[in-house]
Amino acid sequence: MKIKKKLLMLIGISFALFHISACSINDKSNIVSKSRNGSSEQVAGHPESIISGLKIKIDKQEINQKKTKDGDHELYTFTITGENMGSVAAGLGSIDFLLETEDGKLLELDHTMAMFGNEIAVGETITGQVSFALEEGQVAKKLIYKPGEEQLAEWDVKSE
Repeated sequence: MKIKKKLLMLIGISFALFHISACSINDKSNIVSKSRNGSSEQVAGHPESIISGLKIKIDKQEINQKKTKDGDHELYTFTITGENMGSVAAGLGSIDFLLETEDGKLLELDHTMAMFGNEIAVGETITGQVSFALEEGQVAKKLIYKPGEEQLAEWDVKSE
C-alpha cells in the first residue's frame, strides 16, 4: 500500500513539473517582433540589437563640456541597457564599447568617468553609462560594441 502511494505521488510530481516547464518556454518569434516594434520608441532613437542572446539598447546620449588641466573636451556619455535573453549568463560593461570619430579613429572610454559592468543572469537586466572624451576638432560618428576581437554592433551617434 505504501509503495502505491509513493508511486502515485512520484507520477503526480513528475506530471506537474512537466507542465510547469512547458509553460515557461519562450516563443522567440514574439521576442523579435516586440523588439522590432519597440525600437522606434527609445529615448535616443537608436534601435535595439540582440547579440548572442544579449539585447543591447542605447537609452540616452548626452554631450557635455569636460574641463581638465589638459584643456577642454567634449564628453559623449551614453546610457546603455543590456538584457540577457539567452539561456546562459552573459557579461556586459563599459569596456566593451568604443567610439569612432569621423576621421576613423577609435576612442576608448574615459576612465575618469562612471563605468558599469557585470555578469547578467538569464532574464536579468543591467543599466549603466559609458563616456568618451573628444579633443577639439574631433567629431563622433559611431558607438561600437566590441567585447573581444570582433565588432558585433554599431549605432550612429548624434553630434550637436
